[in-house]
Amino acid sequence: MGKKRSNGEGSIYAQPDGSWRGAITVQIDGLGRPKRKYVSGKTQKEVREKIKHLLRLRDENALVDPSRLTVGEYLEQWLKDTSADFKATTRQKRADVIKLYLVPHIGKKSLQKLTPLDVQNLQTTLLSTPRQTGGEPLKPATVAGAMTLLNTALKHALQLGLLYRNPADAVKRVRVLKRDFQVWEPSEVQRLIVAVQHSRLYGLVYLALTTGMRRGELCGLQWSDINRGVITVHHNCVLVGNKATLTTPKSAASPRRIPLPADTLEALRVHRERQEREREAAGEEWQESGLVFATSIGTLYHPRNLLRDWYVLLDHAQVRRIRIHDIRHTYASLAIYQGLDPKALADRLGHSRASLTLDLYAHVFEEQRERTALTLSDLMNRSEPDDPLLQNRG
Repeated sequence: MGKKRSNGEGSIYAQPDGSWRGAITVQIDGLGRPKRKYVSGKTQKEVREKIKHLLRLRDENALVDPSRLTVGEYLEQWLKDTSADFKATTRQKRADVIKLYLVPHIGKKSLQKLTPLDVQNLQTTLLSTPRQTGGEPLKPATVAGAMTLLNTALKHALQLGLLYRNPADAVKRVRVLKRDFQVWEPSEVQRLIVAVQHSRLYGLVYLALTTGMRRGELCGLQWSDINRGVITVHHNCVLVGNKATLTTPKSAASPRRIPLPADTLEALRVHRERQEREREAAGEEWQESGLVFATSIGTLYHPRNLLRDWYVLLDHAQVRRIRIHDIRHTYASLAIYQGLDPKALADRLGHSRASLTLDLYAHVFEEQRERTALTLSDLMNRSEPDDPLLQNRG
């Protein structure tokens, strides 16, 4: 009779001739099939010691023959080895790219025999591969992201001595055109604010327009993050799979303090009163989360549900459709026109450096520079803009 052991510890069993045999799973290949290593001995104790030795070698990745390692097997191991360095959202995205775009096309190929032509053919194939949700081919940005991930993984294989050169280095990457963002004119902003005053999204829209916060930061904002008229960005709402999850901010520069003007604080006060009424209406169904922009029962607002409600809101207000993220660009553009300098704007937006802000909004800064030829009357005029939304928040 074999002795049952815990998952991953291997198995030991008796042979008909009285000897003993044992096995461990070395790895799971790209098709989900286990690859096992076997040992045998005259006694159960002898086989157990051999199993322990195999387990140590497996933990050191010493049981995999590099010459027989497939691309799929390597990518799976690389994903495990590097997972601790990234957030759950990044790990999920990497796993999805490998599963959907890399393994189906090059997963069975030998890692050491992978050629630049194989990588080039992969890119060409992906550019003509239809998206899951429709018949249109994958976007160049999606393909470029998959190729970048493959290149990163192969660089790691090069460092480990599994390759003598990186075949992805010889392939010219697909060109990705920079996406132009859209911004609202001040008149459109005013029209929207008037139209959404009685909407449950009023506070969210107002806060986005006056701070440039990201969608995930808005959905993850908690009342405890607002203190004495200043928001401290502590949370970010992201999708892991299709589940809305609270995590830390996007980048090292994202945790930041954002001072709020008086009109925004008033909009948040109105929103909180509306949320109190929703709490009373929900009764026992209310789930207290401390979120500023929660669902009608207090739970985390799923980013995709917010996107759906956003476009319904714009259609109702008869305002030109733009992405929620374009509110961030609208805020930045209006702030630049009101004279907010690049460093201050970068701090407000959570950019890692002012040069990133300058690159992103170069044409807006150029337009602002063209407006800086001021007459003496302009210089002496200290009157403030009438629209509080357009005042300098600095």
